[in-house]
Amino acid sequence: MSGVISQIASILGYGVQSAAQVVAVIGSQIVTGWTEATIRVGVEIMPWTADLGITYRQPQGGLPLKVNEGDTAQIYIGTTPLITGYVVGVVDSKGPDSHEVRLQIASKSMDLVDCSAEFSTYQMNSTNALAVAQRVAAFAGINVIAVGDAGNTDIQQFSVILTETAYEVIERLARLAGVLFYDRPDGNVTMSRVGSTRMASGFVMGGNVEHCTRARSMAGRYSTITAVLQNTVMLFTSPNEADYVGQMEAISSPAKATDVTITRNRPLLIPVELGDANAAVAQQRVLWEAARRWGRSRPITVTCDSWVDSEGKIWCPNTLAPFTDEAGSSIDYVIGEITFRKGSEGTRADVVLMPPAAFQPEPILLPAQSNEAVQAINS
Repeated sequence: MSGVISQIASILGYGVQSAAQVVAVIGSQIVTGWTEATIRVGVEIMPWTADLGITYRQPQGGLPLKVNEGDTAQIYIGTTPLITGYVVGVVDSKGPDSHEVRLQIASKSMDLVDCSAEFSTYQMNSTNALAVAQRVAAFAGINVIAVGDAGNTDIQQFSVILTETAYEVIERLARLAGVLFYDRPDGNVTMSRVGSTRMASGFVMGGNVEHCTRARSMAGRYSTITAVLQNTVMLFTSPNEADYVGQMEAISSPAKATDVTITRNRPLLIPVELGDANAAVAQQRVLWEAARRWGRSRPITVTCDSWVDSEGKIWCPNTLAPFTDEAGSSIDYVIGEITFRKGSEGTRADVVLMPPAAFQPEPILLPAQSNEAVQAINS
């Protein structure tokens, strides 16, 4: 890898301009001089992708570009790796005085998304989320790497459903562990808590932000979220308008969350799962519902004039970065998605920011807690 980076550095030179150049290493070819580039990465995007356009003859030496679908590919911004994967498609476009080639490149995780998970046994006991995720990704030559203790949650029972894709298995594991998972520049996959790292700088209106779109919505939000007990009141008590409040109180658990910004009466009821002793998970769930729904209703999309922060590091998903508005008020957000664009208008980065609560995984009951033996003990 260091040899490739040295070659890229010698081609691009050093300085600010080289940090805004897209370089692709396809097989053994180092290709620069892309006329167009769109690279999309994010916390909730898998695989990460790149769409690149170039003239048929390379600017370095004028040799014809030789690329086949399935070739290995690495995308760099300057000398910093961003995507490791494969060429998915090649589009060869010819005209009377032009010959252009467009490449679609995806990270290695495309095989996790597309391919079925294969196991010698589809029932696993006494394991943890990280170990199973590493096992399910191994066929694609992908390792799952944890940040801190992410993924170390013990899962006493876990079943893989026949025909599930590897991505679907890892997605269920990540929910059980309460973590995020997403691509890494080296082609592997990260398991991480929300906002595990921080950028050196952020996005400033009137500074590096050329355009900003802020949305506010009450869609999918509720004034109260209450966990209800699945008891005999629901089954054997006939509706009674006179005692409606008493019946609701009989099935309501102490788990309740309120969104004070919703002024109308918009209630949401969710069930307390069997095996959830003292409704502990339900209490986490109602708070999560209120916080996540609020977070998702407050996205900010900015168009930034550079691809890097104040220390020259590329904008990266699941990192904290402050957004400073025109009044000088600064709030930390999580970078959810970045689209790096390069074309006739220069280089730009479209960045989607949301509050950390918007990305928190849903608290759910571990499988072992919902089996019949545990239910009997808890009862």
